[in-house]
Amino acid sequence: MAYSNSMGGILGDYKNLRTVPALFSIVFALASLYQFGGIATVEIVWVNYTLTAQHAMYISLGAYAIAFASSETKEFRNYRDWEQAAIAAGPVVILAHGFVPQVTDMVANNQPLLGVTAFLAVLFSWGVAVR
Repeated sequence: MAYSNSMGGILGDYKNLRTVPALFSIVFALASLYQFGGIATVEIVWVNYTLTAQHAMYISLGAYAIAFASSETKEFRNYRDWEQAAIAAGPVVILAHGFVPQVTDMVANNQPLLGVTAFLAVLFSWGVAVR
């Protein structure tokens, strides 16, 4: 890959890295991992604040929405039926874990199996959504 010296060329080279989607992927994966119990505690020491699972849920949903809106397909109807089901399953699992106490308790009481399964389900959903 050749790099350019002009400002427009540098910006073009930077866009080719696709750093923003990669950053959202990392944020989504880490927030989901925290939400489903893969990371024990996240503390922001500078302000003496501990992140909650609810904050992780909002971060995951926000990253998911932004990534889906910026995906190359963008139109939900352009996906195949199984892809639509997978894309819809991700936010449903995230929201169910956040707002349905039975789901939250099942994931917490059956660690690590259901937590890992939920995490893998939302990662699969993410992968299909941002293709």
